[in-house]
Amino acid sequence: MDESEEIIRAKAVKLILEGKAEDAIRLLSQYYKIVAPNIRIGLPRGHRNVYACYIPGKKTIYIRSSREYRDPYIVLHEYYHHLRSFSGKHRGTEKYANKYALESIKFYIRYMKLIEESV
Repeated sequence: MDESEEIIRAKAVKLILEGKAEDAIRLLSQYYKIVAPNIRIGLPRGHRNVYACYIPGKKTIYIRSSREYRDPYIVLHEYYHHLRSFSGKHRGTEKYANKYALESIKFYIRYMKLIEESV
């Protein structure tokens, strides 16, 4: 049975909260049928004043520290940039990356409430 995008994104949030950002990125990339980006802790030169960044040429998400690595908003925001750049569509603005991350967190909250109600 195929899972909806909403459930996949909710599961990705859960994985990130558990410290499994790479697994979350792989899950999302399998769903979208694209190559998963690399994730590295530590920012590249010239990006010291941000929590994370995505470098399209390296297909890599760089995250400041292990704290941000477990933050679904930060990881999914940067993943959105990968998704947009990889798909050949528009590069994706900050506004849409923010929306993607926030919606994913809302899906997770909804998903967790459904699980609670079924217990």
